Amino acid sequence: MQIDAKKFDLIARNVFAPAYSLLAEQIMERTGIMSGLCLDLGSGGGYLGLALAWNSKLRVCLLDESEEMQAIAEQNIYDKRLDNRVVALCGDVHYLPLKNNSVDLVVSRGSVYFWDDLAQVLREIWRVLAPGGQVCIGGGFGSKALKDEIVAKMRQTEPDWQPRCGKFDDARFHDAVKLAGIPDAELLKDESGTWLIFKKPFEYLLERMADNYVTACDYK
Repeated sequence: MQIDAKKFDLIARNVFAPAYSLLAEQIMERTGIMSGLCLDLGSGGGYLGLALAWNSKLRVCLLDESEEMQAIAEQNIYDKRLDNRVVALCGDVHYLPLKNNSVDLVVSRGSVYFWDDLAQVLREIWRVLAPGGQVCIGGGFGSKALKDEIVAKMRQTEPDWQPRCGKFDDARFHDAVKLAGIPDAELLKDESGTWLIFKKPFEYLLERMADNYVTACDYK
C-alpha cells in the first residue's frame, strides 16, 4: 500500500493523538500485560506502541512496511527518549521477522484494513506469540466522544471522511480466524472500537517443554 507518509503522520500526530493514549490504557487494563515484548503491527509513526511503552515496562517493536514510516517512528522514539526499550523495523506483517513464541502482546490499530491476507497474518501472529501472550488488533478511537471529536476535525478538510472501523467486515474476521486455526478468538465491539482479541494458552508452553524433553532424550 502506497501512502503519503508525511501527510499520514501529520494527521496521526495532530488529530488522532488523544486516541492512542486512551487505547493504550484500555489495552493494558484488558490484558494485564505491563512487561515483556510488545509488537505493534502497521505501526506508522509508532504512536500506539510508544504510548504503551511510556506507561509500562514493555519493550516494544514497531513494525511497518514503509521505510519512510520507520524513519518517522525512529525520530519519535528518540524524541520520547525510549530508544532503550523501543525499536522500529521495516517489514511485512505477512512474514514477521521475529522468533517463534517471542512476543507477549500484539497490538494494531487501523492497519488491519490494509492486510492482503488476514489469515496469513493471524498465523504469523500465533507463531510469534508466547504462551500466555495476548492479541488486540482492530480499529477504534477509545470512546464515542473521542471518535466524534476526531471525525469532526477530519471533516473540516475532508467533508466526506469516514473512519474505516465503521466498515468492519465481521465475516472476513471469522473466516480468517477459522482458516488460521486460532482457538477462542473473540470479536469485541464496544465504545472503544472493534477488536479481534485472543490469547495463546499456557498449555502450549507445556507442550513445548514436552517436545524439548523428547528431543533431548533422543540425543542421549
